[in-house]
Amino acid sequence: MKKIAEYTGCIVVVLIMTAAVLTYLGPHLGWRVDAVLSGSMEPELSVGSLVITRFVEPETIVTGDIITFYSDSAEEKLITHRVVGVGQSSSLYFETKGDANEDTDPFTVPVRNLVGKVIFQIDYIGYFTKFLKTPIGFLLTVVIPGAIIIALYIITIWQTISRNKKHQSDAEISE
Repeated sequence: MKKIAEYTGCIVVVLIMTAAVLTYLGPHLGWRVDAVLSGSMEPELSVGSLVITRFVEPETIVTGDIITFYSDSAEEKLITHRVVGVGQSSSLYFETKGDANEDTDPFTVPVRNLVGKVIFQIDYIGYFTKFLKTPIGFLLTVVIPGAIIIALYIITIWQTISRNKKHQSDAEISE
């Protein structure tokens, strides 16, 4: 029973560390991991969901796709809404709307603000990834567990070496 608990604990730590590493590596691999922070896309994307966005060529986006984009406001916050129209004046732009909102967004999204198309979502995990992106989250989910795993392997190696030396010296004494 003790071994099952140890293996389960190790698996949980590895899964948490993997999630943290993928969250940090995502932008380098061409995708982005974010948390849904408002209910504007419910029921499709619940508050607290994790969304994975991947850049796609703007010309491939069609009505019905869910996209993530930067707002034109001063703080340039990220918004994830559904495309309800695609237009072109001097350049391509998107009309968007949150599924839970009655009206379309009062602005259009120029191509330069496009982050990408939502390709995957998991309910309730977004809060965890938001935490992972903080310095304390990184410390608690990558650095400390990594140090613990390394320390445990060093202890195991040291115990094995000690045990081998003891067996070797016992063998020399019995000869």
